[in-house]
Amino acid sequence: MGRFLKRLFEKELAWIRSRLPFVSRTKKTTARAVDTTPGSPPVAGVPKTGVQTPATRKFPARLSDKSRRATLKKSKSAAHKRLKKPPLISPKRKAPLQREIARSPSDPFASIVAAVILHASLLLVIYPLLFPPPEQLPPPKTFVIRWETKKKQVTKEDKPIENPEQPPAPLPEEQPVVEKPPDQETAADPGQDVITDVAGVGAGEGAQGNGRQGEARSQALRHHGGNPNTEDAVRAGLLWLIRHQDRNGSWSPDRFDRHCEEADSSCIGAGYPEHRAGITALALLALLGDGNLPDDKDDPYSIACSRALQWLLDHKDQDGCIRTDTAKGSRNLYDHGIATFALCEAAELTADPFITEAARSAILFLESSQQPGGGWDYTPSPSLRNDLSITGWQVLALHAGIEAGILPEPDTIQSVERYLDRAIDETGHAVYSDRGRGRGRTGFGIDAVGLITRLALGHSPISGESLACAQRISEYPPRPEVRSQWDQHPQSMYYWYTATLALFHVGGSPWKKWNQQLQQQLLPLQIQQGESIGSWDPDPNWIGAAGGRVAQTALGVLTFETYFRYTPLHQRLGIARKPRDR
Repeated sequence: MGRFLKRLFEKELAWIRSRLPFVSRTKKTTARAVDTTPGSPPVAGVPKTGVQTPATRKFPARLSDKSRRATLKKSKSAAHKRLKKPPLISPKRKAPLQREIARSPSDPFASIVAAVILHASLLLVIYPLLFPPPEQLPPPKTFVIRWETKKKQVTKEDKPIENPEQPPAPLPEEQPVVEKPPDQETAADPGQDVITDVAGVGAGEGAQGNGRQGEARSQALRHHGGNPNTEDAVRAGLLWLIRHQDRNGSWSPDRFDRHCEEADSSCIGAGYPEHRAGITALALLALLGDGNLPDDKDDPYSIACSRALQWLLDHKDQDGCIRTDTAKGSRNLYDHGIATFALCEAAELTADPFITEAARSAILFLESSQQPGGGWDYTPSPSLRNDLSITGWQVLALHAGIEAGILPEPDTIQSVERYLDRAIDETGHAVYSDRGRGRGRTGFGIDAVGLITRLALGHSPISGESLACAQRISEYPPRPEVRSQWDQHPQSMYYWYTATLALFHVGGSPWKKWNQQLQQQLLPLQIQQGESIGSWDPDPNWIGAAGGRVAQTALGVLTFETYFRYTPLHQRLGIARKPRDR
């Protein structure tokens, strides 16, 4: 092994010398000057001559050019022969000096070991630079979705006792179940993730709508912060919507003023006519949220529900997409998502097989329109763009479908969860979109959409992310005066609705703080006289311009229906918000 390394080192040294000539170049020694002073000892090989002075120096006769060249050539040849092998040691010295002796190492193998160590050290330094270690991926986040069918709880007291000797006693009429607020503290600490079922953002126990009428509604209002003022706002807003509904059951975003009786004070605030399907669905959701059903009753609320629902069913194409014009209109997923939301809620409330099948078809089209990245864009065609605002409406529709017994494909939920992991960080800060319009835009407005979207998918309302996001949203209460400066202050009715829905399910101090500011700022904006009584003026920004007065009023009504339309998610999970959570 030693001989092999020695040969290897010699070959390497020879290669270095071939590449670097100056390493092998030897230094030539010049001839020693001859001392010609009188009395000096003779030097071998050098003839002794007499000392010439300027007076005794003899100059040779001038030679011809040819003779001079021949003489010069002979002198150069003689000098070259004399200097070819000069003496290495002066004749005066008896032995060479100690510094002129090149010493070889006592152990030739030491140089080989040193070279190996040097090269190994260089490899250890250079290798991490040439081959950096692969980046470690963050640990995968997991979530648990538990699908559960709703079952009516039967206690021993309600179960009839069979007696063979006596006829069975008649069963008492079923009374509405009133959910009592939890009065016991739970062991869950704030910020702790808990496993929840997906059916979490719907209304009270059993079916949606249990708490939307009667005494249950009154109790929900008292418990969650509603009051007669909010009830008056809901009633006035619904009356305005009913007065301005078209005969075909839809609401015209731009021609609703033709229903005004007084031409001098007719309503203004037109929206985009291509969004008729989505705006009609918002108005239907407001009617359903009040507890009205599309049945055969003669009251104007039920009639308005039936006509609006029929219009949506008639405008669903063969692929399941609900749009304004089924013949030549575009397929807008804002409109389809909101319309699917309304269809699924109607299917849950009515249990009508025809409505349920239509809602299932709409859900299937919604799933087929999902982008490869897990979110949704304006259109169903693949664009590789994921829009969190549009995705939020699709997730609310999926959740309403789950409440109605229409379960989505597991891949749909998994894909949207992966997208939300990219779009929302650990503190709840969300990004509007990852490509194209609004790419990288952040703010508290889209944070509210991200929070309600995750809650609708079953995330815990008391996780660290949910609590941090809710606290931050509560620091930006409604400010109607800055709505025109939407780029700096994303204030709008859409933000107020999504933030109200999200903070209501989180509860605690953020909800109380938000609800107080909501009633102080939003209730005075409702029109109190004229043809526009009960409605809200559109936002002075692009959101208000798109939806117009109809969408603004429907969202205002939905905002103040939150108190009884839903049961808070933390209450459904049996989590009593402790003082330290507030």
